[in-house]
Amino acid sequence: MLCCGHMTGPTDRPMRPELRLRDGHVVRSLADAIAVLREHEGRPGVDIRDEVLHRLERAQTEDERREATQAFLVWAKELELLSPGDIAKFRAG
Repeated sequence: MLCCGHMTGPTDRPMRPELRLRDGHVVRSLADAIAVLREHEGRPGVDIRDEVLHRLERAQTEDERREATQAFLVWAKELELLSPGDIAKFRAG
């Protein structure tokens, strides 16, 4: 399961373990996840993408951050964005 560490800014929180995507992106924080979501604006799954993006941006508590991180993982898996090595590492829900 992905988790977020403890830092001051909500979007600067590290994701452990980091998540590697097929296109070479490495998602190390909620800010990285937000950036990936924003890059996928014109692709399929826009409604889900927007929901996940808003959850990441608005997450204030550890529980909200953890749930938003899991939502990002599910979104990335559905669009087959995860690198082959990371698909097995992460299990949503």
